[in-house]
Amino acid sequence: MISSKIQWCHSTINPIMGCGGCELFPSPGEVLASIDRALADLGSWPAGKSRAIYRELIRAASERIPNHLDGHSTAVSTTNIWHLRGEFLGRVSGVLGTAASRSAETAIGQAITCYAAKLHLNKSHSLLNPGRGANPGYAPFFERVTRFEGRVWNMSKKKDLLLARDLKKPWLNGMPRLIFVSDMGDAFSRDSDFGFLESEVIEPIRSPEGQRHFWLWLTKRPARMARFGERIGGFPENVCAMTTVTGPDKLGRVDQLREVPAAVRGLSLEPLWERIPPKDLKLKGISWVIVGGESGRRDFVRPFDLSWARELRDHCREKGVAFFLKQLGRRPVLEGEEPKLRDSHGGDWSEWPKDLRVREMPVAFRGYRRV
Repeated sequence: MISSKIQWCHSTINPIMGCGGCELFPSPGEVLASIDRALADLGSWPAGKSRAIYRELIRAASERIPNHLDGHSTAVSTTNIWHLRGEFLGRVSGVLGTAASRSAETAIGQAITCYAAKLHLNKSHSLLNPGRGANPGYAPFFERVTRFEGRVWNMSKKKDLLLARDLKKPWLNGMPRLIFVSDMGDAFSRDSDFGFLESEVIEPIRSPEGQRHFWLWLTKRPARMARFGERIGGFPENVCAMTTVTGPDKLGRVDQLREVPAAVRGLSLEPLWERIPPKDLKLKGISWVIVGGESGRRDFVRPFDLSWARELRDHCREKGVAFFLKQLGRRPVLEGEEPKLRDSHGGDWSEWPKDLRVREMPVAFRGYRRV
């Protein structure tokens, strides 16, 4: 995408689509266990019953596909759990009632939250819609990590934005084109892609055209990113190596990110599901912290207390790290109340408390190719 709605970049590019899974798109076993736990509290629902029902539903759906499966997965996968959830919830309702069905729906909705996965779920293969092929440019389904050649090379040739002004994102003015790499999957899902990433990402970034831009490369697998960085002799100076942290249980990724041989490193604390005590967030070697609440269907979304953002903002100021509040999400909490916002993502900062309208960019971005 040449022009992105994401507040902290100009463009996005995906040399690889799909992902090996994470807390936003967990394994089928994790999703099914969440459903079983929710239903066990409401009646007789033994562990493993959700998987057994889904096996039946998937088998029946695959038998309805004429002639051949044409790339469809017949596994009990996270994709199939999502697509067949309507039939599954009908089974739950028949056994335990409507309230239990709603509880199971919430368990599924809170487990599968990745926006990149949701786009794939809507645009790629589905057992319930076998005539629909995967949209061009998407992986056949999100679990199938898929390479796309030439994308970064083409992006590297895009217009230089160093002197451009963006009325919608004025905080980006005066910087080169900022390109978010891998918003639609995780390019570090597999070691086997290292050769591809070297020729299809690093080479175009190092090319004369690619050096005009700054590349923001995000992964939930910073340890693998570090191994790749060692393989290539360190990331180019116009790459910001980044990882995602959704709560205190993922803080180990920050230490792993510090091992990535890169001149600039950033954290995306978005969606932030729980408070991260500032004392636990070590910012040595980190140049940028992005924070944001969760978006999505309101009854699935976890609340985002604005006090979390304030204390992280102050922590970043104390440590000299750029702080960027991306969005308040669907359920911001202000002094115990949930204000209703016109923007369902909470991304319109004109609706925010004034002290939280902070969208800072690292000095390294502004200093690159200074004119």
